[in-house]
Amino acid sequence: MAQWNANTVPKCEKGQWSDEVLVTVEKGRYCTVLKAIYIPYQHVTTEDSGWCMEDGIPDDWEYIEEKDDWWIPEGWYEVCDNCPNATYFPIDGKTIAWMKLPKLYESNLKDLGEM
Repeated sequence: MAQWNANTVPKCEKGQWSDEVLVTVEKGRYCTVLKAIYIPYQHVTTEDSGWCMEDGIPDDWEYIEEKDDWWIPEGWYEVCDNCPNATYFPIDGKTIAWMKLPKLYESNLKDLGEM
């Protein structure tokens, strides 16, 4: 069984974000679990990411003059699998722990046709 990791972040290669993980997010008086990725500081550009930026670049993103590109800010981003126009959104709240995604479910029941 996977375990929760606190006070750490997942490892990432330069130009890449972390694998998808589960995070526990504290917001106000409640906590929730989300699927997320982590992007380290000055690790991923808009070109690296392939993200659609048709609505423009947010004002607080850091410009890279020599590349004419933008750094995606460090932080945790929620993975939104069912949103057709956007896949990742900054997490609004404090991420207090993360863990690797569990393995996919495999049925232990025999195929009903074999009975």
